[in-house]
Amino acid sequence: MKQRLSLADIEDLTHSQQTNLRRVWIPERYDIAVSKMITNAETGEFKWIEYAVGKIDIMPGDLILNDLRITDGYSKISQSETVDAEDFMIEEPASFRKSESLPLLTIGQMISMLHMIDKRNYHFYLLTGNDKYASEIGDFNSELKSSILSKSSINDDIVDVLWTLLKTIL
Repeated sequence: MKQRLSLADIEDLTHSQQTNLRRVWIPERYDIAVSKMITNAETGEFKWIEYAVGKIDIMPGDLILNDLRITDGYSKISQSETVDAEDFMIEEPASFRKSESLPLLTIGQMISMLHMIDKRNYHFYLLTGNDKYASEIGDFNSELKSSILSKSSINDDIVDVLWTLLKTIL
């Protein structure tokens, strides 16, 4: 079973959804996040860097998320590339700005976000059970009810269900 979002899930977000996700995300140590690193400034090429949040520094207007590997004393491996017969090293950064990062949320983090976001308009609801018992969380009196019930796609993983709901709200 899928435990967290993937890079493909994050790449599917619009710019507005990315901004809103950053706004509601409160980074904590051990969170997994991604950030873009420019690999070729002339062509605008980039690669995604996945990292675990270690130390968090507060800067004016932003948070600096230090890579856990660096925080805990490990060194990152550099990658050698050749361009025009000159060797140079592309070294991954040791820290990232929250304003440029996106979290790869876990099931629990998505449930927490859904619980925090605009409780007047959106309600998180989860129902499970069989013919002997049922358990539910939340209130199904939601503005999302019609869009949830009319959705033609079926998701088997709870991560995908939670992500679809969270993307709708973002």
